[in-house]
Amino acid sequence: MYTIGYDIGSTTIKASLVDMKTNAVVGIVQSPAQELDIISRKSGWSEQHPYTWWNNMCHATSLLLNQTGVSPHKIKSVGIAYQMHGLVLIDRSMQVLRPSIIWSDSRATHIGEAAFTDLGSDYCMDNLLNSPGNFTASKLKWVKDNEPELYSKIYKVLLPGDYIAMKLSGEVTTTIGGLSESILWDFKQKDIAQDVLSYYGIDRELIPNLVDVFTADLKITTAAAKEIGLKAGTIVSYRAGDQPNNALSLNVMNPGELTATSGTSGVVYAVTDKLMSDQKNRINSFTHVNYTKKLDSIGVLLCINGAGIQYSWIKHQIARTNQSYDDMERMIKSVPIGSERLCVLPFGNGAERMFNNNNIASHILNIEFNRHSRAHIYRASLEGVAFSFVHGINMLKEMGIDSEHINVGNDNMFRSATFSSTIATLIGCQIDVYDTTGAVGAARASQVASGHFSNIAEAFSDLSPIKVFQPSMDYGLCSQAYSYWLSNLSKAKNTNFESNQKIKQLNENKKSLIKSLSENQQKVISQGLIIDKLKSELSKVNKTLNNADKNSLNVNTLRNKIYGLLKDIDKEDSLGGNLKYLNNDFIQRVSEKHPSLSLDNLKLCYLVKMKLSSKEIASSLNISLRGVETRRYRLKKRLDIPTDSSLTEYLLSIK
Repeated sequence: MYTIGYDIGSTTIKASLVDMKTNAVVGIVQSPAQELDIISRKSGWSEQHPYTWWNNMCHATSLLLNQTGVSPHKIKSVGIAYQMHGLVLIDRSMQVLRPSIIWSDSRATHIGEAAFTDLGSDYCMDNLLNSPGNFTASKLKWVKDNEPELYSKIYKVLLPGDYIAMKLSGEVTTTIGGLSESILWDFKQKDIAQDVLSYYGIDRELIPNLVDVFTADLKITTAAAKEIGLKAGTIVSYRAGDQPNNALSLNVMNPGELTATSGTSGVVYAVTDKLMSDQKNRINSFTHVNYTKKLDSIGVLLCINGAGIQYSWIKHQIARTNQSYDDMERMIKSVPIGSERLCVLPFGNGAERMFNNNNIASHILNIEFNRHSRAHIYRASLEGVAFSFVHGINMLKEMGIDSEHINVGNDNMFRSATFSSTIATLIGCQIDVYDTTGAVGAARASQVASGHFSNIAEAFSDLSPIKVFQPSMDYGLCSQAYSYWLSNLSKAKNTNFESNQKIKQLNENKKSLIKSLSENQQKVISQGLIIDKLKSELSKVNKTLNNADKNSLNVNTLRNKIYGLLKDIDKEDSLGGNLKYLNNDFIQRVSEKHPSLSLDNLKLCYLVKMKLSSKEIASSLNISLRGVETRRYRLKKRLDIPTDSSLTEYLLSIK
């Protein structure tokens, strides 16, 4: 019998097949051959269509079974590792409502920062172990604020791994680990973080039912089996975020153990048995795979968004077409440590949590055209990523986390001797390289819940390093290059800080102007309502006088005065006439969307949008309450709004 492990990444989908009898890896494949596309409609945005994960997962399964010749009937269970912090929204028919807002998307950073202030740092650090930051809950709040019509259609909120589990099993579920990485798990209450939901105005009903990370309750449906090519009834027995899963794959399960990976992003991950948070708000703590309500097993995670993606960019944009990473490594060795003061800051993949969610961007500094070659750029780029890891590991040391060993996989930048030796030399630790991957780890982990192994330790007991990197480089030169890199990082951070301060000041000025405009607008509205009412009353008096004795001089004189007063009011213009000035954008948008509306219609639209009561509208328009309801009814028909829908909500939705 066999198990399959899937690693649902943002660049590719990997699948591995493990023989349950020998625990040997029988096959590993990935799909697509090239990297998955990331949609970036605006700066700082990162989205992917969930169906591309599923389609490539199905393709990877077909490749794996064809490559190994193993029958689907011999697959006992599957395990899932997935990219963390993504937001997948489904409706009641389990259809995806929009592209997933994935981990590297930074649009919700300001939302999380405001929540951190409003909820309080003590609550966030003690109960959530994090600031809400740019994580899943904040992304959901962004959708609520910016896509209200779509938000109203949401049935459940999922993480990427929850979506894949749903596609396989037909069940909509999540895990405590998923809630933790979404910043929706309260570590003190051992329950869903209701305070976060309440603050963001999110209904608890949007959260799926909880299942264990290791479970035998979910099984592949007949429909899913036809698509993916596996047997119906196969157990979906494991699900975890990619970073906790990578640690599991490297048998990092106990307090004090440390692992690192440098794929698209870079991660340093340590395990502790304490509820630990970073008071400087640079490092995150989530549940580890063996966390339970009775066992505080915490994964302390430092993320570097700009890591492997930067080195990949260098390869694709600067290296010659036929050059591989191995070719680049050979060229790197021709350049001295420090790259002759060519310096690269690799932070070009969105806001960096380790820098308090600032987006520093990538920088190639001090390039000299008559001195530096491609090899210098390769080395400086590799060193830039290595130095960012050293910087991050030193942050963990500040929190009291230290280790003499770092366990790493053999499928990322740690394969580079230059990269690994640079880190080992500067940190003074040993780096053990294991021939395993996240997909292999997920396959092995799935055997625990299926009953093949009695515990996690047994599933990974045969792991041994295939390569070891010791501090082997010239520490003095490495330290000098690292110090120079830190100085350039400091300059970039200061420049970014000054820019952010200017933006902050501009935003504050904007808020002040908006507030002032709103106050003046309310004054104009009040004056307009008064004028409207006065005009109406004077019209009544004038009508009465018209029916009086027209031969009376005093009556005629009075009527002429009132007529003049009405003309003066007309010159000042009433609320109806002032509509083109009041909330001009709104009136313009309504007019563009519904060009057939009259001025009276627009006036009613505005009053309804201002959330005035029917009584207030009746007074303003000088009509009865019944008249207001009649006009609202006719306006809804003109706007083609369903009878059971709200006119106010429709008008508020016009952006």
